[in-house]
Amino acid sequence: MGAFGLFCSARVISLLGSAMAVVALPFAVLDHGTVLDSGLVLTARLVPHLGLVLIGGSTADRFSRSAVLTVSHVGSGVAQAVAATALLTGNYHLGLVVALQATQGAFGAFTSPAARGVLPELVEPGRLQKANSLLSAARYGTGLIGPAAAGLAAATIGAGWALAFDAGTFLTAAVLYAKLRLPGKPAKSSLTQDLKEGWDTFRTTTWVWTMVLSFCLTNAIYTGVWTVLGLAIAKRTIGEFEWGVVLSASGAGLALITLILYRTRTVPLWIATLVTLVAAAPLLALGLQANTPTLVVIAFVEGMGMGTWVIAWETSLQRNVPNHMLSRVTAYDEFGSYLAIPLGAVTAPLVAAKIGDTTTATIAAFAYVVAALIPLPSLLAQRHAAREPERQSA
Repeated sequence: MGAFGLFCSARVISLLGSAMAVVALPFAVLDHGTVLDSGLVLTARLVPHLGLVLIGGSTADRFSRSAVLTVSHVGSGVAQAVAATALLTGNYHLGLVVALQATQGAFGAFTSPAARGVLPELVEPGRLQKANSLLSAARYGTGLIGPAAAGLAAATIGAGWALAFDAGTFLTAAVLYAKLRLPGKPAKSSLTQDLKEGWDTFRTTTWVWTMVLSFCLTNAIYTGVWTVLGLAIAKRTIGEFEWGVVLSASGAGLALITLILYRTRTVPLWIATLVTLVAAAPLLALGLQANTPTLVVIAFVEGMGMGTWVIAWETSLQRNVPNHMLSRVTAYDEFGSYLAIPLGAVTAPLVAAKIGDTTTATIAAFAYVVAALIPLPSLLAQRHAAREPERQSA
């Protein structure tokens, strides 16, 4: 198996286990506690992730990324194995689960930047979009299979076994990552200097930081309205089962576009950014209380649009950011993109309580369009700058 095959296999195995755990764990917590407990467990994972992801990016740029991935997966696997053991032996304790999920969030802060920086070390620039399409297809595929498998496990043999499976996938992926043996980089500066260098690159690359600012805002809007308010609106207008069908349609759109982009030319980021405007349509449809068939079609198209953007974004970063800086820049991307999600999740219900949930969704759709267009001028300027040397040489 080649290096890319090892990396792709490790990612698929790890993602499948994680897709099961994200469903199984809330089931397990609810069996022993309340919805608030479940929210506390999920928050326990997010907070250390955000707190350490910048250090994770610097670490991945400083050392061998395969070594970082190996260590982080072993740590996550051990933490999940302890959680599974606690559930399967009847020794559940909320404090223990919170601590273990915080541990996983900490290790995940090193996993993500390292994984996002690996592809340019394995794949030629001209094949990056194909490679990103394959990885995206794997991510969306496991996202469709994993939750169903976790739900089945929770209903039959118990959620603890799903967590045990997740622990096994972490450890299996660690073995595969260890076989990659990517070279490390000689440390010529302190961690503080590495963080500053990453920040300087991030803030002076206008098309990157404007895109992250846009995604920070759109993530907050989309999460607050589609994820939080969407279920309440759907429960009142179309029903819970139908809402599940709508969400599945979005996942199907994501999966389909990855297959299409595997066989097409590279999509410019400025075009992919315009395509993301379709994500405002589901919010508007909620505001207008659209029926189920309309929501299914819109969600499917939205999934295709967002899938296009994700692949174009990853490919653009990998091609235009120096590889020795890539993990640090993607860490700042991840930090900024996720930072406002909790705020959006809290703010949307508060606004809806004042003006109504459908009115909130309608306003949010227009706000989403404005936020999504923020990076467009810098992306067009980058495109013009890239073409200028071509004109001069001609």
